[in-house]
This record gives sequence, structure tokens and C-alpha cells, in this order.
Amino acid sequence: MQLTVIGTGYVGLVTAIGLAENGHNVTCVDLNADRMVQLTRGIPPIKEEGIEEALIANQQRMTFTTEYPVAKTYLVAVGTPEKADGSCDLSAVEAVVAHIERIAPSAAVVIKSTVPPGTTMQLAMQYPTLRFAMVPEFLREGTALADMRQPHRVVIGTNDEDLSNELATLFATTAPLVAVDPTTAELTKYAANSFLAVKISFINEIARLADAVGADVSDVAKGIGLDPRIGSSFLRAGAGYGGSCFPKDIAALTTLARQHDQQLHVIEAADKTNEAQLDYVLQKIQPRTGMRVALLGLAFKPGTDDLRDAPALRLATRLEQFGVIVTGYDPVARTLLDQKQTVEEALQDADVAVIMTEWEELRRITPEHFIRQMRQPRVVDGRNCWSFTDHPGGVQYESIGRPSKSFSNNRTI
Repeated sequence: MQLTVIGTGYVGLVTAIGLAENGHNVTCVDLNADRMVQLTRGIPPIKEEGIEEALIANQQRMTFTTEYPVAKTYLVAVGTPEKADGSCDLSAVEAVVAHIERIAPSAAVVIKSTVPPGTTMQLAMQYPTLRFAMVPEFLREGTALADMRQPHRVVIGTNDEDLSNELATLFATTAPLVAVDPTTAELTKYAANSFLAVKISFINEIARLADAVGADVSDVAKGIGLDPRIGSSFLRAGAGYGGSCFPKDIAALTTLARQHDQQLHVIEAADKTNEAQLDYVLQKIQPRTGMRVALLGLAFKPGTDDLRDAPALRLATRLEQFGVIVTGYDPVARTLLDQKQTVEEALQDADVAVIMTEWEELRRITPEHFIRQMRQPRVVDGRNCWSFTDHPGGVQYESIGRPSKSFSNNRTI
């Protein structure tokens, strides 16, 4: 099948590669001409496990251009950023659909962008000759290709039965297929992200209580996560969530709810807890003017270079307000911070090291790294990367929701 994907960010590019791997010819459209040149050369604009190899392997079935071709099926994967009032900016989606209607008025338009419930139906009423569907993505940055290849489920939202069957074939997989109307598909996407955010905030609240009473939140998480009604995923306490999805989607969903005279108390509370969690990390650092703090890990999660709403950057801003001198290190992501090329350089003469992304490289740091490089070896582990023992390690070590003991990395959590 000949397919056209509009947008070559995380969702668009990974979707295009996945479809090409399944034998489809895919035209990728993006207004960024430089990006199209780089992609033609096999150079992806994002850091993602295996994406460069997959891009090169599928080059013969992929075309990159700034011009919209006339096609039968378009997959729309452009950005829907948060506006000042918390609502979703749909201008890019609307512009893409308007252009498609001009050049291919009977085409199928598959919305992959995250859009508020009701959006696809509004577009269908505005452009009645187009065939619309909403197929939300559930890709996790860092494992996006694996998620595209082996999804846990495929949700197809359309009122067009023929299009639903076509898309079921296009996205054929062994995963369960959930066929619904477009609005339900849109809400499913928001509900999934919001629930995961709630789960993270829940365990972070328990972590703060664990600190207060002397319990270990890691063991609590294990004890409740073994219950199949709860599950163990997203029960790792830390510095809170960030990224391009959770904060934006929660803002859009709560704004939409208020527009419909509803209030999402639990979801709003999860967002407030997430902000409070960063304050909690700040309290552990005990910032003061002239203090030197090394932030280890800057991307919002390992496996990606994505810095959007990264907790590390939000923490850096807060620290600088206290007059703290901040240095940073990340193996992949690049920022405007005073960013060093190695962990050792970032730690040089630091008073406190704060772990903000659980990169495997950072898990391998030994106590000697901190003792040798820092003015005073004090570590705040904002991702609970390491275990610890009661044996002296020469490093003052604090984590989130676990008793403060001396540092060790001799066993995997």
C-alpha cells in the first residue's frame, strides 16, 4: 500500500518506519527541508533505540519530501502543543487536513496526533468528503520502535466501517484490536496517559511518607505491584514525570473537562503532586548561594534526547534562583546549561550530585567517582538508581523514599 505520513517527529517517523518494515511504501512529508535532506541520508532527527539502523534498512521504501503527494491514505502526526490556557493547539492538524482536502478530497485521513475528544468528529463535519479515523499512538520514548512493532493493543476510532477494516489490515498485529468511535479513541489516549501519571504521583506520595516513617518505598512498590490488579509498572518513586506527553495531555484534558463543567479531581491532584515532588528533591539538596550542584542526566527519561518539560531542567531553574552554580551531564541530550562532556567533569568540585535520569552509564558510577571529584561527596539520587548497604562508603547518599544510608551499587534494584 502507498501511504503518506505527515510529520516526522517521534510519532510520525516511528510510524513511517514501522509501516515500511511491513512492506508498505511510505512518503514522509515535513515542512522542515533540512530534516528531509538528513532523513534521505539516513540521519534521524531524534535519538531512539535502533532508529538509525531501521531507517537505513527501509530507505528503499521511504521517500522524504516537503511537498504533499496526492494519495489515498494520509496519516497525520504533527504537533499539538499546549497553549497558554492549557488547551491543545490544533492549528497544525487543521492546516494539514485543509491541505489534504484541497488536493485529495476523497482521501482517508488517519489522525495519529493526540487531539482532544471530539476533534476528529468536528473535522469530519467540516470536511465531509474526507474519510476520517483516529488511531492513537501508545509509543514510549526510548522503546518507540519496539512498541510500534509489538503493540499491547491497537485502537481504531472511526464511524466508517470500510475504513475500520482497512486500518485493521494496515495495523495487523497479534495484539488486541479495539474498534470504537473517534471520540472514544481520543479519550482513550488521554485516559491512558493520565492514569500512568496518577500512578507515578501515587507512588511518589507514598515515597514521601516512607521517608517520614522510615520505610522503604521500593519494597512497598514490590509488595503492591505483585497484585495483578495493580501491576508493577510505573511504580518507581523518583523526581517526578516530565516529557512531551503527560504534562501537556493532563493540561488539555483538565481544560476540556472544565469546558464541559466537569472537574477531574484525581488527575489535577496528580499534576500538583508532580510539582511538589520536585520541591521535595530541592529540599533534599538544601540549596544555598554559591553551592555547586552537578545534575547527572538531563533528558526526561533514559533512551531519548528529549528535553521537553524535563524535571532536570525545571530543577536547574529552581536551583539557579537560589544562587546555585549548576553543571550538567547527559550522554545524549544537549542543553544550554553548563553541560560537561563527562561525568567526571560535571562532578568536579561539586557540593552535591543529583541523579535525574536513570541512564545505565550513571548506574555504573562507583563511590570513588564522587570521592575523587567532589568537594564533599553528597549524592541525592532522584531516580533511586542504586541500592545501598550499611557499610561505610564514604559518600553521603539520599534517595527518594528509602532510608538514608551509605552508598553502594553492588546489586540491581
